[in-house]
Amino acid sequence: MTKSLYETLKLKYKTNTAIGCIFNVTRQSVSHWKVNGIPENIALLCHLSPQIQYKYNPIDFGRVNKGLKLNLETTKKVTTNDSIKRVRNADVNHDSCAP
Repeated sequence: MTKSLYETLKLKYKTNTAIGCIFNVTRQSVSHWKVNGIPENIALLCHLSPQIQYKYNPIDFGRVNKGLKLNLETTKKVTTNDSIKRVRNADVNHDSCAP
């Protein structure tokens, strides 16, 4: 029988407080993971960590035949500085270099 991710974390870090510190959540949140299961974002972090022996399984989180997507939405329009007139160093008045 394989251990749950919660059991794996508990064996490695010993207390809910220590687990909470690692993932920046409260001890109370970690205690709910035993009953409700570990959140998907925490499972992904565990999968990416070389210190934690865990392989993320999308089926455990209801992602049957769905690929994961990285959606990066921006609200700002990307602009360039093409309209700015370029100035050569020779054309700049260097007051600090004057004799």
